[in-house]
Amino acid sequence: MMKTTHFSRMAIKKLGGLLLLFVLVCPLVRAEEPTPSKAIYNTFSDAEEMAVGRKAAEETDKQVVILNAPLLTAYVNHLGQKVAQSSRRPEIQYTFKIVNTDDVNAFSLPGGYVYVYRGLMDFVQDESELAGVLAHEVGHVVAYHCMNDLARRTLVDQGMQQLQKAGVLNDQQNVELLQHYGGPILLFADRKFSREEESEADMLGMYNAIRAGYDPEGLVTALARLSQFTGNPTLVEALLMNHPLPAERVKDLKAELRQNPPPKGLEKDSLAFRAAKLQLKTLPPAPQPQKKQ
Repeated sequence: MMKTTHFSRMAIKKLGGLLLLFVLVCPLVRAEEPTPSKAIYNTFSDAEEMAVGRKAAEETDKQVVILNAPLLTAYVNHLGQKVAQSSRRPEIQYTFKIVNTDDVNAFSLPGGYVYVYRGLMDFVQDESELAGVLAHEVGHVVAYHCMNDLARRTLVDQGMQQLQKAGVLNDQQNVELLQHYGGPILLFADRKFSREEESEADMLGMYNAIRAGYDPEGLVTALARLSQFTGNPTLVEALLMNHPLPAERVKDLKAELRQNPPPKGLEKDSLAFRAAKLQLKTLPPAPQPQKKQ
């Protein structure tokens, strides 16, 4: 009887060790689509977010040159809407525009405003790559990344104002602190997402693309080629600044696909994409950025 009890205790101890190992290892080898949620301090409603995004888009449109190519824009908007409606925030009214520069980039504003650079359109090699990039930008909207940041900065601004009223801060200290935290008004297009935010947008984008019927390898291959991009060094620097460590993101996405293989037969390319690429070649060259005096 004593031997049996000793054996049972040893078995339980070993089993406990194995369970602990399982708990420690599993989160490292298996991830799932993130479940985005607002930060607790983000009290903006969807309507308020869309109003903020609309105002930011109006200001953005004054600072960039929007490509005047109705058929090409309609194609990008159709593809973007297809991906957005497969996201976890399909109720947002998404808008997709093409910026007429050769930069290889894209960005999103609150409320579903997504801007794709002409250079990125030229860079992607098939429709699944473009769908993956659009889905990634939609992922930032889905995860409230800009609005969470705006809410945080608004709280900081309000706190600074209260401290100033209480006489704790003088005007100069208040200005310096607001400059350090960025103030309540964000230049969303220039916002640098954290590694965690980029990873979350990647995962959300990958699953968005899958639900929309696109091969998730498109996002992987686009990021992989971006990590080896040897074009204009200035563009590369800007790209890496806004979207850090693409090689690590590729590694994470590949690991996710190994653990959660997508369905077979997902769409890779289309005649519409090929037609869009051909139309892109017929357009006048993008205007060169003006040199600063």
